[in-house]
Amino acid sequence: MFRIITVAAAAGALTLGSLACAAPALASVTDGSPTPTAHSSLSAIQQAGAAATAKRITSLTTGIGKVNSTKTLSSADKSTVLATLNADLTGMQGLQSKIAADTDAATAWSDYRSIFTDYRVYAVGLRQSYIAAAADGLTGTGIPKLQSAEAKISAFFASHPDKVTPDLQAKLADMQAKTADAVTKTSGLAAAALAVTPAAYNANHAVLTDDRTAVRAALADAKAAVQDGRAIRAALK
Repeated sequence: MFRIITVAAAAGALTLGSLACAAPALASVTDGSPTPTAHSSLSAIQQAGAAATAKRITSLTTGIGKVNSTKTLSSADKSTVLATLNADLTGMQGLQSKIAADTDAATAWSDYRSIFTDYRVYAVGLRQSYIAAAADGLTGTGIPKLQSAEAKISAFFASHPDKVTPDLQAKLADMQAKTADAVTKTSGLAAAALAVTPAAYNANHAVLTDDRTAVRAALADAKAAVQDGRAIRAALK
């Protein structure tokens, strides 16, 4: 008999959803901070700047810790992610101090706006980190384990034809199709996500939408493939 791997093993990147916890506004480009305008007072802009930078510093610190501890990112992608997040952290710390020290509203407003236009911590930095981590987890661990399980199931079916039913054949076919779809969806996905810059997001707010959709679909494929494998195993016990 063969052993069907667990969901956590087959789709190792699923746990990397925890990276998203570092970014409370992954679904939005706003974070609930007070929103000043170009006509706001210096104190109002400084208050908003302090809140916005503090939230991002906390999120980045959490995200960096999660990236350092994860085993799903490839070494090259991990290096890229950490470089981005650490640069963002340094930038936020610098802006936090600068906005607090600004002496006129116009300068403070310009500095406040750069929190969003120059860095895009939530919309780009943390979001692309999650996408890359999930994609790498699948391509490096989840998908190969699924393919190995499929090969073992196929071999078992070939040597025990009396145990094979149309339903089991259909489940194996679905398992193979879902895995193949995950392969297609994750091909080059991490690199594409990590290539996105704040400037690219400023020009097109949907620049990471397709990548995020693809990784979610690939994770769903992996889960479905694992469920097929488990159903096959249960039927053959």
